[in-house]
Amino acid sequence: MQQTKKSDQTILIFLSALTGLNLLQSYVTELIFDEAYYWYFAKDLAWGYFDHPPAVAFFVKLGSLLFNGELGVRFFAPFLFSGAIFLIWKLIDSPKKHEHTLLFCLLSGSVALLNAYGFFMLPDTPLIFFSTLFLFSYKNFLNKKNTKNILMMALSMSLMMYSKYHAFLLIAFVFLANISLLLNVNFWKAVGLSLVFYAPHLWWLSANDFAPLRYHFFDRADSYYKITYTTEYLLGLIGIMGFAFPWIYYSIIKTTNRNSFDRSLKFAVWGIIIFFLFSSFNRRTQAQWPMLIAIPLIIFTFRYALNHKKFRKGLAIASSVSLAVVCFLRLAMIEPALVPFSYETHGNKKWTAELKEKSKGLPVVFSNSYRNASMYSFYTGVDAFSLNDLQFRLNQYDLDTSELRFQHKKVALMINPEETPPSFMVRQAFKERKISGIFVNDFSSWRKVKIKTTAANIDAFLKPQNITLQNPYNEDIDLHQLKMYGIRLDRKKRILDTLNITMHHSKMSAITANSSLDLKVSIADSLPENSDAEFFRLAISENDLPCGFQGDIIPVR
Repeated sequence: MQQTKKSDQTILIFLSALTGLNLLQSYVTELIFDEAYYWYFAKDLAWGYFDHPPAVAFFVKLGSLLFNGELGVRFFAPFLFSGAIFLIWKLIDSPKKHEHTLLFCLLSGSVALLNAYGFFMLPDTPLIFFSTLFLFSYKNFLNKKNTKNILMMALSMSLMMYSKYHAFLLIAFVFLANISLLLNVNFWKAVGLSLVFYAPHLWWLSANDFAPLRYHFFDRADSYYKITYTTEYLLGLIGIMGFAFPWIYYSIIKTTNRNSFDRSLKFAVWGIIIFFLFSSFNRRTQAQWPMLIAIPLIIFTFRYALNHKKFRKGLAIASSVSLAVVCFLRLAMIEPALVPFSYETHGNKKWTAELKEKSKGLPVVFSNSYRNASMYSFYTGVDAFSLNDLQFRLNQYDLDTSELRFQHKKVALMINPEETPPSFMVRQAFKERKISGIFVNDFSSWRKVKIKTTAANIDAFLKPQNITLQNPYNEDIDLHQLKMYGIRLDRKKRILDTLNITMHHSKMSAITANSSLDLKVSIADSLPENSDAEFFRLAISENDLPCGFQGDIIPVR
């Protein structure tokens, strides 16, 4: 009893110190680009956003109401991280754990990528906490299927899904390992209740034409397979665990399942690893995607160490080395002089201040950079917008109404200096990037115009084909401001070439506000007989800006 009490006190002291250090780092470290983007989300709270569900925006907003600057954005990250570590400790039910409390602190504090979510506020930050809460509630549910545990499991599942869509993988693999739950009415109560909790986001998806899902499953360009995608993914599995990875992965192989909860944890680990391995055959996977495996891996590793002295000693040494490296890298995020390269947290205050001066404090329109737009706005307070074209991808700036704030204003427009002579230029420390711009006295873009067609394939446009232009704006759009192009795409939806499109005579010279216009268009160029094109879409260049995403993708044949 005395040992247990002392152990619990050690855990509380560790978590208090960890929370304090993470709060301090949150305060003194500049934002990374994704954090600035989620700060932009939080300026207008909603039940969903183009890239992610709303949990990260909620925590950013709540923290920003309490504190200004970086600390406000990140304030809840240290508490969510420490809460996850505490729940992991509770999930380890071996009485021997109280004899090795310091080893648990060392192990949980040294898992490399996991520690980043101790102060960065990213979608994975609440995801890790709510996923640990889900496993905690699931274990309790297996032991006692009462109302409290049903409610906790339902709530944790919905909050996981409010954090990040791929939380579904952990939920699915955990339940697939215990298929008998499908015959349990209390399990279905938990699932049904979680859907009720998640209904506001489902409604938001429906109201926004399922834009995030359509983009990820249909519109986005896929990559041609490269062996490096798979090797980078496998190396990432090592990197996220740190120098203790041999002990960590060895433990899950050697650990035998004691019960259905263990079976679910192990099934989830291998399921997530294999899922993203197959994903690497199609595109580059990001290191944080399989991050959820860290939770069960810490549990298995620590439990195995309790009964194997030699393993325990090696784990302690490797974790100590990993912790030292993690601490150094965290210091390097604050002080650039410690490393021979720049990171995202370096120099953002400097380049944004310089750009504000050179752009004369005007609203800034960035080209294909939601990251720069949100970072610039965060540090300067100046309104910024990301104008996205077909060379980039859709994001929150395309979904919301921010474009309207820039119409017919004098702005600083960021451009490609190889195509247009710039009026000014600033340099970012991160990757030595250059940002060039010009001044535009009357900026206008019509990115929300939509092109609707019933054409089944590209051949329909070889002769005049009916299309409909939909204008959602509160002002007329002069047709002379618009140039239409046909974009041919390969099977991975990458741009092959651009075709000129003729807009045939229309009685109307403009698309009136909040209305549609029917007209005929046709391809002005001849099509080559042999081509790798498999998809086609119409696009519009307004006021000589790069083409947007106005037309839907249709097959070539």
